[in-house]
Amino acid sequence: MRVLISLYLFQKNMCWIYGYMGDATNTHQILLRWLNRLEYRGYDSAGILVGYGSEQKIVKSVGKVSALTNKVSSLIAESDVYTYGIAHTRWATHGGVTEENTHPHTSTESDIAVVHNGIIENYAKLKKWLIEKWYTFYSETDSEVIAKLLEDNRDGELLSTVEKTLPMLSGAYALLITHKESPRSMVWVRLGSPLLFGRNKDGIYFSSDAQALAWVVDEILHLEDGELAHIHEWNYSIRAQGKNIFRNLEVFDEKDLLVSKWDYDHFMIKEVDEQPAVFKRILKWRVNIEDMTLHADAFHGMQNENYKKIVFVACGTSYYAAFLGSYRIKQIAWIHCDVEIASEMQYLPLDVNDETLYIFVSQSWETADTLEVLKSVRDKWGNTFWIVNVVGSSISRMTDFGLFTRAGAEIGVASTKAFVAQTACIFLLSLFLWSRRNLTKWRHDQLLQWFLEIPDLMEEIFEQKKHIQSIGEELSKYTDIFYLGRWYQVPIAFEWSLKMKEISYIHSEAYPAGELKHGPLALIDENVPIIFLHPKDMVFHHNTSSLQEVKARKWLICEVWGDGEDADWHIPLPDTLDELSPFLTVVVTQLLAYYCAKRLGRDIDKPRNLAKSVTVK
Repeated sequence: MRVLISLYLFQKNMCWIYGYMGDATNTHQILLRWLNRLEYRGYDSAGILVGYGSEQKIVKSVGKVSALTNKVSSLIAESDVYTYGIAHTRWATHGGVTEENTHPHTSTESDIAVVHNGIIENYAKLKKWLIEKWYTFYSETDSEVIAKLLEDNRDGELLSTVEKTLPMLSGAYALLITHKESPRSMVWVRLGSPLLFGRNKDGIYFSSDAQALAWVVDEILHLEDGELAHIHEWNYSIRAQGKNIFRNLEVFDEKDLLVSKWDYDHFMIKEVDEQPAVFKRILKWRVNIEDMTLHADAFHGMQNENYKKIVFVACGTSYYAAFLGSYRIKQIAWIHCDVEIASEMQYLPLDVNDETLYIFVSQSWETADTLEVLKSVRDKWGNTFWIVNVVGSSISRMTDFGLFTRAGAEIGVASTKAFVAQTACIFLLSLFLWSRRNLTKWRHDQLLQWFLEIPDLMEEIFEQKKHIQSIGEELSKYTDIFYLGRWYQVPIAFEWSLKMKEISYIHSEAYPAGELKHGPLALIDENVPIIFLHPKDMVFHHNTSSLQEVKARKWLICEVWGDGEDADWHIPLPDTLDELSPFLTVVVTQLLAYYCAKRLGRDIDKPRNLAKSVTVK
């Protein structure tokens, strides 16, 4: 029996997979359309496999999906019929950017094809073992090892072949498996990676991204770790450890994931502009304006909890949202709070007890390093809380309590509205924890009242776009930039130093303003502008002293807020409470980074070497 195996393995941070099986006869066009719609994930090559009955065709191309589309057009006629297929965009890990290393990968006789996201940790050992059995390899990838391993284990039945192979693989993966001579059958496998399938009246769709399925399916099913799904025609069964599991498809109500760039030049600037609406959506679902109370299932479920320590766990932009959140937890709720980078926390001992709450923050909802820590905490029966943006994501299903950020789909790789939504949710969590300790209600209500004003204050900042654009274009002339801030502005400085790196490719650094004299001064001269976050808050006068220190050395200063008297560029902002000032400074730094990158002609929505979700360690 000849077998075609397509494996959607663990979603690498830059990779994405899509699959289809159904009544449509133009599967190649379906796959290409979705590769184009979701290519923001980042990649360096792409490929598809399409089939009709036992006939199949594989097309690969290095570069953009447009290059693959041109190649498909030259090899597949519009009248050609294909009723199933898989597609993949690859970010190189094992092996360079070549067509040989591009997915799909095949077995010796090309009757097994593999599409693989992620990393097989024991691939080198398996490859050596297979070579000793006289298998040959044409690529440098770990993915080809899977195809050869399935070929070696083939026993005539697709399901038993897969279940025999899985115990040999170490790593995290999602597998989509199709049978070449049984084109109406597929098998999915999940271990440590997002994996979904859904169906509508026309067919069954497979994806590692809920956003892709939102456009087409009426029902959806999430697999849990260690499970596989066998689909035949319109029926499905779920198995784990050789046993059947019953689970129904769910009605899919995520239509709000449908996105368009409209008339904007980039998704990023559109998403910056959406932030007031995101804030209002959070207010609608989380704040009762009439009596200034908070409402969420998570808050109701935690009414009897009395935590003495909070630990945030996150990566990248979410780490800086958590960093800012730790300031608020300490300052507002008066609870000890730590922030840990998930990729490093995996190697540290966990102090899990009833008085500690672990909060997991992820804007991509499936971050691999964060999930690893979550699993460890859960194994020790620790208290867990999530802050994510997608219903049904792995993190949300594995934790005790949580808050959806309700930011809507974010297409730009550089997070803007998702970051602001995370920080808003953490702010509300801080207020809830404060209320649990019976602290001053008038202060609680004051913070909430000012919180309600943030969308309007953001709109005021947008009125300065042309002014901010002119400054951003001036900053594009430099090769190094410093961000400085104190207190609540320190996490903002770090986050938007990161954004400047991400989308403009300009080297930038961030420091607490008080640390400037402890070494970084040696790096700064007249060719290094400083973006100084200088709100009129409790530390305003301390910041003024640091600003004078910089000015005395004749360095270029972009002062955000402040009075602008000693700045080369000045961006005034409306007044708000100290605790809420980051919601305003963050908008300015978003716009500065965007206009700087735009002037340089960067690929802002899809910066090089980066992508939306990091789902591999």
